[in-house]
Amino acid sequence: MPIALLKFPYDLLAEVFEHCDPFELYKLSKCSKRTQRSIKLGETKNWKLQFSGGNKIITTVDSLHYNFVKSEQPENYFKIRNAGRYGKHMGIQIGDPFDVFFYLIDTFRIRTVESLVIHFGNFDAYSQAAKELIERNIEIEEVYIDDTPEVDKIMPVLNEMHVTQKFECLKKFPSNFRHQFEKFPKKIFIDYSFWFTIDQLLECSCVRIELQESMLSNQDLDLFLQQWKKKGSFPNLRWLQIVSKKIDDKSPILGMIPPIENARPRTRLWYGADRIDSPVQMIRDDGIVGSLRVRLANWSTLKFLVGDPIAPSI
Repeated sequence: MPIALLKFPYDLLAEVFEHCDPFELYKLSKCSKRTQRSIKLGETKNWKLQFSGGNKIITTVDSLHYNFVKSEQPENYFKIRNAGRYGKHMGIQIGDPFDVFFYLIDTFRIRTVESLVIHFGNFDAYSQAAKELIERNIEIEEVYIDDTPEVDKIMPVLNEMHVTQKFECLKKFPSNFRHQFEKFPKKIFIDYSFWFTIDQLLECSCVRIELQESMLSNQDLDLFLQQWKKKGSFPNLRWLQIVSKKIDDKSPILGMIPPIENARPRTRLWYGADRIDSPVQMIRDDGIVGSLRVRLANWSTLKFLVGDPIAPSI
């Protein structure tokens, strides 16, 4: 027997919608514009979206993934299948992926984008999406920039976005590219970081910093570490890793000529899946311990861990 759902009192209707999962709400929203408006009147969801501008958009609810996947065949619209640890998949009609992305944000009243991947798309589409997210004050936890043209134009837009957890960029920038972060997320990973200067490093408030193909020199890193040794400096920093062609054995870092290591006792420190072997320890003015290792190569590597973890002998 059909149920006149929209004739329910508003409080009861809101409670019904509260118990629906993303697939159920999406299917209901497609019944009519009136149904969609009723869903949008509900409470703001604590759900999150993952979006890469392609043929799949993921809604995360309590660590469960609901994958909205493009289907070419109308008979497969709204069909659901279980993909094990990858969550449930439902086929939907996707024309412009950005339209579907904002449809889900509006319908589910979502305030957080879990991840935004920028790749193989055009600048205009991503720029317009970024402006929409900025205007709505949507939090973006993680931004990934992969292989996309005009990446140098996208970076200034990111300064206006509310990116909180992570920024990762694998794209090689033009040689004349320059950029200044106005605010930092908790973590940054930059593969081609020649443009990331010592001035930016001294202002960085990240927990984790990883810079590949850097142009930072011994003098730059000495300046940074001398500043770190002052009481209260860089209170968030736990891990710094820099791979640079300009780290050499010509000038000291904290009074030590690279390579910098402590052969006795040989120890190994871990920070998540990353490690430092046989580091030299230093004590900041407020008693915080820092562990430093510098290895020389064509592209030399500096690793710096802040804290006092248990260090097993090796």
